[in-house]
Amino acid sequence: MKTRPMARTNRLNTPGPRKFLSDSLAVLEIHALPMIRQWYLIVLGTLVFPIPMFYVFQSIAPDDAAVWQRLLAGTLIFGVSFSTAMLVGQQIVAQRFMGHLKLVITMPVSKAAYVVGTLAYTAISGTLSAVFLLGFAFIAGVEIEPTWTLAPALLLTVLALAGIVLFVMSFAPSLPVGNVIASLIAIVLVIISPVYFTMESAPLLLRWFGYVSPLRYAADAIAASLGGRVDVWLELGILAAYALIAMGLGLWRLPWREK
Repeated sequence: MKTRPMARTNRLNTPGPRKFLSDSLAVLEIHALPMIRQWYLIVLGTLVFPIPMFYVFQSIAPDDAAVWQRLLAGTLIFGVSFSTAMLVGQQIVAQRFMGHLKLVITMPVSKAAYVVGTLAYTAISGTLSAVFLLGFAFIAGVEIEPTWTLAPALLLTVLALAGIVLFVMSFAPSLPVGNVIASLIAIVLVIISPVYFTMESAPLLLRWFGYVSPLRYAADAIAASLGGRVDVWLELGILAAYALIAMGLGLWRLPWREK
């Protein structure tokens, strides 16, 4: 009578797809709980900084639907980038220096499950930010005809930026410094990348950065998607490569044990 529950418990503890999924969901929950408690940070990070930038550029931009769609694309990228950098960066650096990552690898949870749970959390937080800003488009009176390519463009943008954040945060020497870096990453990347305007109209210095910045390709893909176009395969491919490489480097560099 007593051996059956023990056998059932052993089967549940053995590695397998069910346990991997359960562990990934547990990691997602660990990431999401602070976000739920501090939901107002998502709203503030998504709306307070990007929306004033939209109106600043709108005041000097011509009354053209394509130009306004590009401004909205830049606003989407700014909001998604800021919320992703803040939520992912500050949580990861906190988990580093508070010893949470060390606890993860001492528990029966694989690093792969931690990666999948982290990616799911990143995608959800970025999606929420994008939904808020797409709602703002109706208030601002921007004419958009979004296509199905908008969703993968936003998702790949979030993953590429999350990988960059993870990689940069791995070099943070302390918790306070890491929090400052997390706040600046998105702002700096948006400032040096031509996201509010096209490469043709960008200053020479920003044009150089635009060739290597993933946010420029994200802006091109999102602006085209908002304008009803689907010919963004090149941009999506470049973003996918950025996301794969950046996430790989970021998770490889992530210090699981602090010295």
